[in-house]
Amino acid sequence: MPIPPGEMRRRLEEERRREQAHRRLRWRRRRRHLAWWLAAAVAAAIAFVGVRLASAADTLGEELADRFRQLEARVEELEEDQQRLARTLLTFEVPAALDFAGEAVPLDGWDVRERLEREVLLSLQQRGQIILWLKRAARYFPYIEEALREAGLSDDLKYVAVIESALRPQALSSASAQGIWQFIPATARRYGLRVTASWDERRDPELATRAALAYLTDLHRTFGEWSLALAAYNSGEGRVRSAMARQKVQSYYQLALPRETERYVFRAYAAKLILAEPERYGFRVPDEERYQPPRSDRVQVRVRRRLTVLAIAEAGDSFYREVKLLNPAITGDALLTGNYPINLPEGAGEQFRAREIGAPAATSTGTRHRVQCGDTLYAIARRYGVRLADLRRWNPTVAGRAIRPGDVLVIRRTRQ
Repeated sequence: MPIPPGEMRRRLEEERRREQAHRRLRWRRRRRHLAWWLAAAVAAAIAFVGVRLASAADTLGEELADRFRQLEARVEELEEDQQRLARTLLTFEVPAALDFAGEAVPLDGWDVRERLEREVLLSLQQRGQIILWLKRAARYFPYIEEALREAGLSDDLKYVAVIESALRPQALSSASAQGIWQFIPATARRYGLRVTASWDERRDPELATRAALAYLTDLHRTFGEWSLALAAYNSGEGRVRSAMARQKVQSYYQLALPRETERYVFRAYAAKLILAEPERYGFRVPDEERYQPPRSDRVQVRVRRRLTVLAIAEAGDSFYREVKLLNPAITGDALLTGNYPINLPEGAGEQFRAREIGAPAATSTGTRHRVQCGDTLYAIARRYGVRLADLRRWNPTVAGRAIRPGDVLVIRRTRQ
């Protein structure tokens, strides 16, 4: 029998509600599945990150622990260094044995240890001076050591230059001794050093070193011991020989001498102890901070009448002050007649040799012209009635470049 319209609508509506209920149920299941998978994924990610973090934390913890152990060890090392340095500075532990130039120092003598300790402690009070010793040693020790090797002498003798002048070529004493080896004029001349009003080879470190080693060798040959030889170097061989004869003593350590001389040899010992092991006393000067020898060319210059330092500087494309620093033997503003070994900045030697720097005609038979604004070589040559080629030949410093205001040109007169 046919379904009434009302019943049909009711059944369709009921079917529609059931379908909607099924769709909602299916959607809820899908959401539950999706939530489960998301939760699983999040849990897996958290677990993975946790493992990685734990691993990183373990690694970081090990690294930090290792760094901490290193820092602890470094702190302990620094504390030990500080304590050792404090002991060294305040008490100075006398070494069990000490030799100088191959000779043993008798440290078992009751006053020898005291004399040595005094000089070390007094030297350590002047920390700035010791740092300068270390810095200058890089400049002067290399050729002093080479000269000592060539002479067959002990390397320890280089410390004599340290206590004499603190390695300063211009050092001057109240007794008129000069240079890093502190020669007086008479002794310097005896060992072949020129000492004049314009040139003093006592102030040339290399020339003075050769003379000093010859003098020390003669003193050692005379007295037989380096301690006595050093005492004689300080106060003179006559005084030491006289004291030995008067006191009937053959040992420096039992010889009564002037106070300065009695301390002198121990100062050399102190310089050796400190400079041979500067780190032991708290001195650390990096190699790059030490003073290096200036690079220079050495040329022989013959001066017939007079040659100014300024002329040398101009011929070597240098400066007055630089020439004086490179040549401490030059004592004034000019050199007089003679032959001189001159140091010039590196690379300037060849061009200097090519110039007639020592010729007398440049000053005695010529005229000097200071270049003014607007001057040209051609105009200057015409003004003085000379050939342009001659003007260039007389002034090689400007032959290869344009002249500048302030340049000084030499104009020579042709003799009839």
